[in-house]
Amino acid sequence: MPQLDATMQGHEGLFREGVQSVNCAIGTGPDQGYHREHHSSAPAAPADFAVPSSPVAGTTSPPRVFSEATTVARAQDGDTDAFEQLVRSYEADLFRLGFRMLADRGEAQDAVQDTFVLAWRRLPSVLDPEAFRAWIYQLMTRRCLNILRVRVRRHTGVTNGPDFELEARAGRPLPGDSTTDPEAAAQTNAMQDCLTAVLATLPPDQRACWVLHEMHALTYPAIAYAIGVPVSTVRGRIARARLQLAKGMTAWR
Repeated sequence: MPQLDATMQGHEGLFREGVQSVNCAIGTGPDQGYHREHHSSAPAAPADFAVPSSPVAGTTSPPRVFSEATTVARAQDGDTDAFEQLVRSYEADLFRLGFRMLADRGEAQDAVQDTFVLAWRRLPSVLDPEAFRAWIYQLMTRRCLNILRVRVRRHTGVTNGPDFELEARAGRPLPGDSTTDPEAAAQTNAMQDCLTAVLATLPPDQRACWVLHEMHALTYPAIAYAIGVPVSTVRGRIARARLQLAKGMTAWR
């Protein structure tokens, strides 16, 4: 629709800035790792990782490099080390997805754990190892949507209590940081709060589509696979989510 396209073009830069700010705000941006409460965090690994080969006396053997598809195949054969590598590669992104969907740190952590337990059990059913990324996002997204459906049936929600507020502000510059412009920091924080609040008003299905596309760079077909709807439905939900966010972010034009 021309009117929708014009509205969204005017807010495209705002959305991008807001997405980057929110990713930083919840402590899971590109420079921050995923942290659990009961054990130390493990650094996220790239899709390709090096495995030292057996050394030969007097020589230096180059490391062997496995692609993610190879790692998935090894995990399907029961290699727990390979599966642990996949966990390290995806746990931060899945936690970020869970937190944006559920707005609750504990539930997001539980959803990540449940997703990996289910992934280990169902991993042999993955016919194409190269499709692992879309598959693991499918498991996590559907887990989050199920949690939200249970909330609706129980008429419960998440209150912006201390834990949520601390998580929402994680990663922000400290007030006494001399390297930060206080006025700019205050403006960024206010925009983060506004985007977070507006995002929480979206229906779960719209929120899932928008978060997967804007924060995790999934394609429309990948999102359709993750949620189990046609691509045209994904396009419509993202368009409606963008329009709603544009209205909610009017003050930041």
